Amino acid sequence: MNFNEVTGIVLAGGRSSRMGEEKSLMKLNGKTMIEFSIAALKPLCSQVIISSDRMVYDFTGCEVWPDEIKQQAPIVGVYSCLKRSKTDVNIILSCDMPLISSQFLKFLLENSVNNEVTIPIHQNGMIEPLCGIYKKSALETLKNSIEEKHYSIRDCIIKTAYCLVRLDEGSPFPENIFKNVNTPNDFNELSTIIPLTE
Repeated sequence: MNFNEVTGIVLAGGRSSRMGEEKSLMKLNGKTMIEFSIAALKPLCSQVIISSDRMVYDFTGCEVWPDEIKQQAPIVGVYSCLKRSKTDVNIILSCDMPLISSQFLKFLLENSVNNEVTIPIHQNGMIEPLCGIYKKSALETLKNSIEEKHYSIRDCIIKTAYCLVRLDEGSPFPENIFKNVNTPNDFNELSTIIPLTE
């Protein structure tokens, strides 16, 4: 796969209501959360953009693309950015998963050749729709779900030509790679893995 034909999209449109502050700007080991996502995407992508309605990310050097539809749901951010992207292949990554690595995203890319959407699935059956490969061909299905006011991205994915990449026990990637941050307690737990700095 030609990595010059991949766009990286960091989802940073959530309200962070459970956190009480903008979690994408909170720092772990001297880096904001969003910078971890950008760093994981950059080696694989010709362009990395941020999906958000907030223009507070100048320090990243990335373009910020606002939602096309004013509805607070990840599916809207995915749809808006896929529609605007110049590449067929796009990596979607939430801003609150700082343990995701470039190596893991490359692994997903390698398993995405024949699929519209490729996302990981845990050993317990839980899927991670905000860390995956989305192709332009999924746009129509995303659009239909939004127009029908069905905002569950999980329900939408199963209407596409999708693939679930299972992380089995022998996987080189740790199960906690998907650990995300929604609450202060989540952040404190993560800071035992990635040292917390001011």
